[in-house]
Amino acid sequence: MSNIPIFLSSDNNYAPLVATTMASILSNTKSFIEFYILDGGITSENVEKIQSLKNTFNNFSIEFIKIDYDKYFKDLKVKNHWTKAVYTRLLIPNIKPNINKTIFMDVDIIITGDIANLYNEDLEDYALGAVWEQWAEYGINKQHKIRMQLSDNHKYFNAGVLLIDCTKWRDNNILEKLFDIAEKYKDCLELQDQDMLNKYFDNNYKVLEQKYNYLTTNFYVNDTQEPYIIRHLTGNVRPWQLNPTTASIVPNVNDFWYYAKMTPFYDELLSKTLDINNQKQLCRLAIIEKNIWRTQAKDKHYNEVKA
Repeated sequence: MSNIPIFLSSDNNYAPLVATTMASILSNTKSFIEFYILDGGITSENVEKIQSLKNTFNNFSIEFIKIDYDKYFKDLKVKNHWTKAVYTRLLIPNIKPNINKTIFMDVDIIITGDIANLYNEDLEDYALGAVWEQWAEYGINKQHKIRMQLSDNHKYFNAGVLLIDCTKWRDNNILEKLFDIAEKYKDCLELQDQDMLNKYFDNNYKVLEQKYNYLTTNFYVNDTQEPYIIRHLTGNVRPWQLNPTTASIVPNVNDFWYYAKMTPFYDELLSKTLDINNQKQLCRLAIIEKNIWRTQAKDKHYNEVKA
């Protein structure tokens, strides 16, 4: 049973989510996990809290890697709520030249199965494996493909979970080519690194099963849910914003809090969900969002039948 290297990226604001994601992985995986945290400014206090997971789990090591955003990403733009931390995943194969294969995950994720299943997927000579955002093919992904001048048959993927052949990445100088894309399409990038990756890997990546990056949207639009290993807690209203008593409103609320309770951040996270008026507002927003996605799913079905 080989060790599994996993990269996570976070600034200090998302430190509680780093710990929660780690706890969910370690609870469901027997393999030894080598965690590498791409550190965008986590305080020493929160570093200690994350490291204290060793009091509960003994099947992991952890290394915090400071990333100088100005050094690597000085000329790269960010939009909306993102920071330059989103670009750090692009550096992974070059940061650790001794690693041949790895997993990258966002930290708004919980794992409910053995992460070794993903790690052991055959990349079939591709440098990257990712999950197609199938639910959005007839909606926003169609716009992304036009904006980034992608092939009609490209399956636009979500960059929140990546299985990377680091050797191929280095051998093909992919980092340099991604920066070239960033320069050429600097006025087109709306989803930053995700757009860059989709452009480089246009119709040239291993399409992984939905279970390896099952977005909240999938829960909203699928009446019969597929088996899943990785739940990506996307959307405008996130489980950590909601009190556990609101579990029926947004998928995975109870599951998120189950793993958060294993971390030293539980009380801190819970204290932010006690404002009753705020909770009511978040629930209303979640219901609106759910209805929007279900409507789009019906439109998708109509387009498929029409085609």
